[in-house]
Amino acid sequence: MDLISVLIVSFFAISLLGTLLHFTHGWIKNGVLLHVFSAVNESTWEHMKLLIAPTILIVIFQSFYLDTMYLNIFNSLLILLIVELITIPLLFEPLRIIFKKVPLYITILIFYISIILGLFAEYFVIQSEIMFVSEWLAVILILLIVAIFSITTYHPPKFFLFRDPQTGKYGDTIEHV
Repeated sequence: MDLISVLIVSFFAISLLGTLLHFTHGWIKNGVLLHVFSAVNESTWEHMKLLIAPTILIVIFQSFYLDTMYLNIFNSLLILLIVELITIPLLFEPLRIIFKKVPLYITILIFYISIILGLFAEYFVIQSEIMFVSEWLAVILILLIVAIFSITTYHPPKFFLFRDPQTGKYGDTIEHV
């Protein structure tokens, strides 16, 4: 499988899994590990978090297919994750400030745009053979990002990115049975 095919499959996999994770918290009330990766409210941070698990799964998929062809797989995947995560608040928050309530279709479009931009950045890094850090450090940084998102699921700071615009609360807003 060539790089372009891998990236196309990656787009659809991240999109599908990320979309499903938006709903899993409401479907499965008592899944501690699942809630680390699914949205527990409607905050910007929780929508960013929807990219974590699918992108990590893509890391495994891509490293399997591309490992022998490229030496900077984890550097490129780190960039993919960072670009995805930064794009959502950079596009969404100005719209939220200007319009107060962003239409659902725009929110969904921003999610998909973040994936596309992340994959373009990944493509550029991998094709250019750029190594920002060692591959081991890239893996550690990816795991650090996962840890930060995991911890803030249960201990969200009182910061605007973590505030649920529907309830005004921070963190889990779904009642458990």
